[in-house]
Amino acid sequence: MIGRINTNKHTGVIEAPLKVDKIRSLYNFASNFYALANFIEEKHHLRALQLANIQSEEKVLEVAVGLGYTFSKILGKVDAENKVHGIDLSEKMLDKTKKRAIKNGYSNFDLKIGDARNLPYPDQTFDVVYNSYMLDLIPLADMPVVLKEFHRVLKKGGRLVLLNFSKKDTSPVFAETLYRLMPSMWFGCRPVLMESFVKETGFKDVTREVPRFFLSLPSEIVMARK
Repeated sequence: MIGRINTNKHTGVIEAPLKVDKIRSLYNFASNFYALANFIEEKHHLRALQLANIQSEEKVLEVAVGLGYTFSKILGKVDAENKVHGIDLSEKMLDKTKKRAIKNGYSNFDLKIGDARNLPYPDQTFDVVYNSYMLDLIPLADMPVVLKEFHRVLKKGGRLVLLNFSKKDTSPVFAETLYRLMPSMWFGCRPVLMESFVKETGFKDVTREVPRFFLSLPSEIVMARK
């Protein structure tokens, strides 16, 4: 059963003022130099993919593919006849992802432009939904909407893997002060704590890991099952 999330009780996460159109334009612009962010995110992605434990026959969706670094890694984990699906708000990011996948020798993929609040896929389609550095962009009120969509498109027993800009606990951090002054800093992201949101959406076996890597973005990996 999918729960109802009361966002007012989720302390420790500040509100996000950026709307969808602003996020889209920000990332269309950022597509030209966002590769710089890969340096501080890559180790977290590798750890999240390790925890995801994607099997060759599994059907996988990546929501918010960005420049496609992780998308190509996912393609490398599945059978050649097994299509990997990806979606992003930014047309320019999707174009970069497509070019990267083709350059790496992959053709077994389907990329769509779209909104995580209304995923263009049938119920119970995927074994794994992978999402990184997106929930830290969106307003609190949109978080349950997105999580319910993730829950909807996952098969029973399917796995959710979330990688977010985060912090150790609910205590305020300096990055939040900077974000309030300049929301577009950090590409519009602020630290979030998604574990309780995921539990309230109705997911099971929810776990949270806070990896620590030198010169990397403070992040959390939240894993769960439908």
